[in-house]
Amino acid sequence: MSAVRPEFGPTLPALLGPRFRALPQVVRLGLAALAGFVVVAIFYALVLRGDGADAKRAVVVRQPIAFNFVYRAPFHRLAPAAGELARVGSRSQTFAVRDLRLPAYRGDAAGFLPLYAAQQEAQMARAFPGFVWRADGRANINQQQGFEIVFQFRRPGGPLTYGRRVLLVPSVTARDGVDILVTAPRSPAIVRADDVGHNGGLKTALRSLRFGTERP
Repeated sequence: MSAVRPEFGPTLPALLGPRFRALPQVVRLGLAALAGFVVVAIFYALVLRGDGADAKRAVVVRQPIAFNFVYRAPFHRLAPAAGELARVGSRSQTFAVRDLRLPAYRGDAAGFLPLYAAQQEAQMARAFPGFVWRADGRANINQQQGFEIVFQFRRPGGPLTYGRRVLLVPSVTARDGVDILVTAPRSPAIVRADDVGHNGGLKTALRSLRFGTERP
């Protein structure tokens, strides 16, 4: 029994069915193959290739240190600022990566990075108007160790903005790594300093960063 009420007339399959069956077998097979091709093409475009609205897009940098990460809408690729290797963002949020070159040190990077970060905080206080240190501590992204500084600042006439700076190295004795800066104004999704890089699109970029050019 048809699920369509009689007053609404026959369904599209009911109308086209007899005409389709009347076609030569070769034509029917060709149409079936074409329909299958269309379905596969749509699946590839939206899922495998990543052209959907929520698709992840990759950024790969090879020199002077190789790393990669992914981002998603509403972020888009931006021209890197002076000294930056990569930058993505939206109208208000940014995720930028520079290369990190540590001075010579002995032992484990976990012991040296807090000392190095303390020196950087003094420079950041001069670079960011109204700079206020909020927290710092060890960072670990995809089993890559580092150290992070969480802070806030406010440019003249601008909103209160939170930031997270992550100094990340590929091994415990490495001197070359990446210097990541994540910033976002206070919002319903970013209500406190520690939220920056942990909520929204910034989380995708930060938590996906890996050294090398290959994605898992």
